[in-house]
Amino acid sequence: MKPRVTHRNKRRRRIAHPARRGFVLIAALWLLVALGAVALDMSLRTKARRLAAAHVLDEHRARAAALGGAEYARARLGGGIVGRADEIRAEVARNPRSTRDGFRGPQRLQERIMQDALRPGDPAEDPWREPQALVLQEHGFADARFQLHVRDTGAALNLNEASEQMLRQFFAQGLRLDYALADRLAQAILDWRDEDDSPRLNGAEREQYLRDGAPVLPPDRPFEELAELRWVRGMTDELYAAAQPYLTLTSSGRVNLNAAPEPVLLALPGMTPATASELMRLRAAGSLPRRERDLEELLSTGAMAGIQAVEQEFGRRVTYTTDEVEIIADGWVEGSSVRVRTRTVVARAQTGAVVVWRKLDR
Repeated sequence: MKPRVTHRNKRRRRIAHPARRGFVLIAALWLLVALGAVALDMSLRTKARRLAAAHVLDEHRARAAALGGAEYARARLGGGIVGRADEIRAEVARNPRSTRDGFRGPQRLQERIMQDALRPGDPAEDPWREPQALVLQEHGFADARFQLHVRDTGAALNLNEASEQMLRQFFAQGLRLDYALADRLAQAILDWRDEDDSPRLNGAEREQYLRDGAPVLPPDRPFEELAELRWVRGMTDELYAAAQPYLTLTSSGRVNLNAAPEPVLLALPGMTPATASELMRLRAAGSLPRRERDLEELLSTGAMAGIQAVEQEFGRRVTYTTDEVEIIADGWVEGSSVRVRTRTVVARAQTGAVVVWRKLDR
């Protein structure tokens, strides 16, 4: 006997059926949301992998551009050694802007030896004088680019090779700081780079830095990066910005008397502001000394007095020609934020420019 379906039972069935359908709909929506989340996660992961791969590729291309720029500059400097300096300077002067069409002019250097080019008698005929005039500042192929900064290493003061007196004179005379501050900075720099932990009278070692709450302690070794100078006791951001253009870590420590700017000249033993100003005036007039004997003929007696008082030390610290050149090459790919920098130092050789030091930075 079939159960009797009452009006109330029919109503319950009509009410329950839509509820089940609503549950299925909600479950389906949640499933869609879950699938969408999985798809989005996979898409983001895939995109991240693509970006990482593109980043690595851009880095390799930027590195190749930087190294290519350094080799281009080295080839140009080598061309100067084998007698093509005037030709190369004229070429650069005709094409001051960068080009995307590759390097112009002959690329193979003439293989001949010029013994007198290694250290020319007249600094005015030095093929490496003003080395930046031998290269285009920016260049590249397609979207791979490089930018060059080339300078005589003797045009800067070597922070690791300079004596305490030279550092003191650089800050006091070259940057015109108060003598007491210049003295503290010079002694703090010496304490930073020496091997012991005994502070000089006005210097500072680890104990003083710890007492000051300094974030970086002196490593008691030579500077590895110029940026370390920021953390030397007494140094400020403003002082570092003023000093940095005149400093280097890659030179032999000898200052080119015919290329160094006045603040660097003022760091030399026996140098006074009057003597440095006189040298700069002579340089502007085209009078370039080849040796100390020429200085005696060019400078006044008063200007020479300070140099002659420390003649031996002065002679050990100066040169009159460009013996080494630092090449800083920045490489990048257009549209990418990745940049790679290579720093190279090249020295004179009989057949061109020889790499004596190189470092790759990110």
